[in-house]
Amino acid sequence: MKLFQRFCCAVLCAALSLPLGAFAAEGPQYPDLSQDHWAYKDITQAVNLGILKGMEDGRMAPEDTLTWGQYLVMLVRAVYPEAYDLQLKMGAAWDHAGYDAAIEMGLLQENDFLPVSDLSLSQPILRQDAAVLLNRLLLDFDYKEMFWSAPSDDENWEIPTAAASLSDWDTLDKNHQEAVSRLFEAVIVKGRTDGTFGGQETIKRADGTALLMRALPLVEMRLWGIESKTITLRLLDQDGGLLVEDKIIPAELGASTAELADLYAPKHYASMDGGVTVTRAQDLYSVTMRPFTQAELDEESYYEQLTAGQVTQEEYDTQNFWLRKLGENDQKKLLLYGNASQRRYANRQEAEQHMTTITVPMWRIDKSGNKYASEGSFLINAAIAQDVVAIFTEIFNDPEQFPFRDLGGYGWRGDKATGEHNCGTAIDINWNENYQIRNGRIQTGSLWQPGSNPYSISPGGSVVRIFREHGWSWGGDAWADNSDDSYGYHDYMHFSYMGW
Repeated sequence: MKLFQRFCCAVLCAALSLPLGAFAAEGPQYPDLSQDHWAYKDITQAVNLGILKGMEDGRMAPEDTLTWGQYLVMLVRAVYPEAYDLQLKMGAAWDHAGYDAAIEMGLLQENDFLPVSDLSLSQPILRQDAAVLLNRLLLDFDYKEMFWSAPSDDENWEIPTAAASLSDWDTLDKNHQEAVSRLFEAVIVKGRTDGTFGGQETIKRADGTALLMRALPLVEMRLWGIESKTITLRLLDQDGGLLVEDKIIPAELGASTAELADLYAPKHYASMDGGVTVTRAQDLYSVTMRPFTQAELDEESYYEQLTAGQVTQEEYDTQNFWLRKLGENDQKKLLLYGNASQRRYANRQEAEQHMTTITVPMWRIDKSGNKYASEGSFLINAAIAQDVVAIFTEIFNDPEQFPFRDLGGYGWRGDKATGEHNCGTAIDINWNENYQIRNGRIQTGSLWQPGSNPYSISPGGSVVRIFREHGWSWGGDAWADNSDDSYGYHDYMHFSYMGW
């Protein structure tokens, strides 16, 4: 289906998504904030970081309106805590300390168009003005290029914009449009369920906190490589069990948890995805590990022989393990095109000369919910046809007996399409139950429910494992840096031989 490259700045993109599902929500409890509240984890993180505090009566009041004073204090506590503490020590009241710190650090500007002064801190802040403040905290990066710019199999696809996505865009003036647009490009603002932003409405404590917590990892990039902390690194096997004892280690802010996991993992284990970055907001990081594939074991063995002088560079470069190694390499291109410098076919006619129809065994489900043996046929590149039959045969013989509803391989997606379906080296499986989703927006399909829906592909299941052992990448984790559907690009139906 529609295919994007991995984010052009993978490490930066990983910062955007705090792994909230793995975050241990500890700290004060509030009678009006249940764990099923949509912003519970954001609010709990903000409390644990000292950014947000409860009300004097013990409530959190997530649905109450934020005032200018409250939001300014939240922002400076999050980003400029030293400046805020200094104002408090100088005798300023809590809200005036936030206001003065915001001026000192440039969050509020001279002759500002924002409607705030030291006399209006108790007035409610509008959503559009909160967006301006958050935008001023962001670094000077091109977030549109960072998060959205990528090739696609869909020639008509265009990068989403706030102007096209928010139905009330025209109600914002130029200054507020600029801020909302950058926050949209950075996937901080996504629009409400009704398609509006609601810029001229007041902002609730829950909404203001959620926006700040989405922005904080990007703001925190200014501390990468400068500040460090002690973290707990938890390495899990594919069943969710502990692989080894927890590692208590020092780590710089911005460090990749996947890279750290690979350093501390048992021999011949690798992290399953790109991980996330170390942030001030979290101390415990869980990373799922997988055993090396046979190709990876062979590569390691031959590399050791290469460094020992037992094989030549040419011998190392032409070993068959490259054909089962994840991603693109010269040996795969030689197999497909007979030319290590060729990456795809020039046109539809050339491509179809290299395709063949294969028939593979598969499991299906009847109307009563019972599995039965069947077959399916589809077009694939002839150079890898035999191996693809072997893949599906292994899936068929696996105890999981994964069932198929939909199956597709080669399909010409247009002369400008850059994905692997044009090359006959991509396969889509059960597209309705394995949706394609980008930054929380479903592109194709309806759902992805591994463990409950039999047609959904599980990250630790036989389909992903067997394809990976044959050198195929899975769109569920190939281009996104973590498993959070709210951020990044996930194509759960998609497998590709070259990793595109």
